[in-house]
Amino acid sequence: MFPRNSPQPGLLKINIVFALSLVLPLVISFLNPARRFAQFTPQQLIYGKDILPFITAFWASPTRIPSHLSRFFQAAVVACFPQALPVHIFAFWVVIALARTLSGFLLCRSVGRTYPQLFSHWALYETSSGIGPALTAYLIMHGAWPWTNSRLQKYCSDTMKLLTIICSCLTLCWLDNAPWTYSMASIASVVLWPLQATNTSSPQYHPHHLMARDTRRLRTVIQTAVLFLLLILLVHVILATMVLSKISLHMPTSTQGTRPFLEILILSYPRSNDAASTDSLLSQTISSYLPYIDSNTVLSVFTHSTAHASFTQAKEHYAQTPITFYTDTDIHIDSYSGQHLHVAEAFRWASEKGPSQAEWVMLVEDDFPVCGEWGWRGILSVMNELQRGGKYGGFVGTGGSGLIIHRSLLPILTHIMRMHALQDSPIPPSVRYRPADIIIQDCLGGKDLLCPRNSTLVITSRLVMDHIGGSASTMRGRVYPADRWKCGWRHPFHGLTQVDVVPV
Repeated sequence: MFPRNSPQPGLLKINIVFALSLVLPLVISFLNPARRFAQFTPQQLIYGKDILPFITAFWASPTRIPSHLSRFFQAAVVACFPQALPVHIFAFWVVIALARTLSGFLLCRSVGRTYPQLFSHWALYETSSGIGPALTAYLIMHGAWPWTNSRLQKYCSDTMKLLTIICSCLTLCWLDNAPWTYSMASIASVVLWPLQATNTSSPQYHPHHLMARDTRRLRTVIQTAVLFLLLILLVHVILATMVLSKISLHMPTSTQGTRPFLEILILSYPRSNDAASTDSLLSQTISSYLPYIDSNTVLSVFTHSTAHASFTQAKEHYAQTPITFYTDTDIHIDSYSGQHLHVAEAFRWASEKGPSQAEWVMLVEDDFPVCGEWGWRGILSVMNELQRGGKYGGFVGTGGSGLIIHRSLLPILTHIMRMHALQDSPIPPSVRYRPADIIIQDCLGGKDLLCPRNSTLVITSRLVMDHIGGSASTMRGRVYPADRWKCGWRHPFHGLTQVDVVPV
């Protein structure tokens, strides 16, 4: 499969043409940014069913300057290589890309969903372009022998060759910023070694000393791959710690004068065990958001019930804080008293505040506290992404909690909710009935005809809100597992093609 024979001029020409083909897309994308192949991610295969980026990954144009440097480095190595590389490199890439797709499926959609501690956002979303990962697998398997002639062999120790390979591979890895893909490349080099060893010789013509040499080479391949993996992990931990310590996130300010940028709107309704206590679900939820309230972030608690003991107690307990408590006493004899009416009235109240109306409203059920400082950083990351414009909503929780809605959509959602709540609803019976949370999700995702089309939803990779009221639902007889939908769980929309994901 990889014969160690002398290079032929024809083979070198193949490598030179291949090297030029790697650099040409960079020039084309520089002259015309619209003409570029998309970089490969497993998400494209698993959720988008799009195989084109998998095929054209070698010629995809990177978006970072260091990745451009990596591409030129890759092209230089290929052009100088004394063996024909294109077919072997593509074979390696197929194995690496499929391994990445499998790991992305397992650590995100499969095992990562059931066991949140195993979830990894980058296993699914890390981008890859060029031949760096495949070239890394090739170099780990075959070492530095293609460049070392008999004279250099006398002066180059095995340790020096190993360090040369590892340094080269690490350089490619961090220029491409793709530790997941290069980790798969190192694993693939070990897995594929027995296959190439079998194909390069047969036992019939294989002297015992050559078999011993292959055994030593396999040991070297494993040592190189393991050391490479450990260095990737070490550098990743160091860089992640340094970057996180320097990033300072703040709530953006509204462009509309002095209005708040975000209103946290907590919806509360009596539960079967509702009682006036500072340890009630409502009080625990309020306490989790209270430290982050300032001039750009306001907190409101809304209820549609006039007999709500924990609401009354919380209103008295937090009387000296800048929290707004509001009880809606309107009577709607033409509507069913349920979640649709409750949400409709809450949105109506939030949209009628005039100059004090917030730019964005985050809907929160009264048993979904934020997951401490880590969770609040996730919310800030989404709000900073929404500030860039062009998007109408975010989602940091699950169900109806954590939905972040632009103020321009509140009248539309109020109208839709009222139509669902009416006893004599104008909605035809043939139209699918949608719960209130699904209505909001459809609107923010651009699926509802009354809402902006082709809208992109911004989500966090993990849930940044806890669910503490699973055993005390407002719906009689409904009980949720206490260990479901907790802090750090994979976001239910993670991986979908119509969302932008903020990793947390």
